[in-house]
Amino acid sequence: MSIEYADYSLISKVRSVNSNGDTCAILGDCTYHCTTPEIFASEMKFNKVDTFDVNGNSTYKIDLNENIPDKFHNSYDWLIDSGTMYCCFDIATVFKNITKMVKVGGFVLHTGNLSGFFGRGFYSLSPSLFIEFYEQNGFVVSAIGTRTKNNKNQWNIADNSKGGTYLSRASLEEMVFSSESQNFIPFIPNDSMICCLVRKKENMKFTKPIPRHFIQTNGR
Repeated sequence: MSIEYADYSLISKVRSVNSNGDTCAILGDCTYHCTTPEIFASEMKFNKVDTFDVNGNSTYKIDLNENIPDKFHNSYDWLIDSGTMYCCFDIATVFKNITKMVKVGGFVLHTGNLSGFFGRGFYSLSPSLFIEFYEQNGFVVSAIGTRTKNNKNQWNIADNSKGGTYLSRASLEEMVFSSESQNFIPFIPNDSMICCLVRKKENMKFTKPIPRHFIQTNGR
């Protein structure tokens, strides 16, 4: 669970135009590959950065598979899932914890497994998981990005205005998603990653979505 160069660059870019709020929660006993915890907090203008993990030297030893204590509700302006959620068995509870921890107007940034990383975690995370969950739970999806091992220092950020969830192109350099259902893609790069940036617009009752693809298909 780490913040790598590409993550640092993305967070810095978003903070440069959305600098309000000074509290940050990080899911995972975070490793900083390109800086130190102190420099990260200073450069991102966070007065408080708390880490949450059942392992390691986290600020709070908490199993994210369980409901987060009430004292952490509406407590953070930013929440960063630094490659932790796909290692948690109960993803639904992790999502619920995230929605409760972040203040209205606050940001959530996920980084995680899109394909591969065999032996390291439990799940591969689809763009549709993030887009459809957050749209139904009071958040606005700001950006979806991907990166491969061949392009590990830069996120390829997609235009999310059409909510692309279908894989339309894949190579060792990139994975591209479209809003239109595509033909079968016979190859995807191993150990590729996904990021998702969302902003909370309101508190809502927690909703477990059904994949939009099947609702649309059944409605035809």
